[in-house]
Amino acid sequence: MWYPNGIKLVPKTIANFLTPLALAIWIMAAGTKSSKGLKLRTNSFTFQDCELLSRVLNDNFNLKSTVKSAGAPNQYVIYIWKESMPLLRNIVSPHIIPAMKYKITE
Repeated sequence: MWYPNGIKLVPKTIANFLTPLALAIWIMAAGTKSSKGLKLRTNSFTFQDCELLSRVLNDNFNLKSTVKSAGAPNQYVIYIWKESMPLLRNIVSPHIIPAMKYKITE
């Protein structure tokens, strides 16, 4: 499901897997504080997969995000808007280890 033909893909059913705990783990592993928002490094996914992930963030958690270029051809990041950061903190704080809290603090 994740690596058909050896290519990393986001399954169409990702919404079923993206829980608050999964989101917290994703942030701890691939999140970067960016200005007053948060970037999720999704460089290995296609633009379409990143759009799907962005939609699921909105549908599952009401988080506003944008898919942006990572600065290299065919590489993208998801930027969670600063306006969504209070909600994001509320959702994932119980699951973020203390050493990683800086990624979601103001």
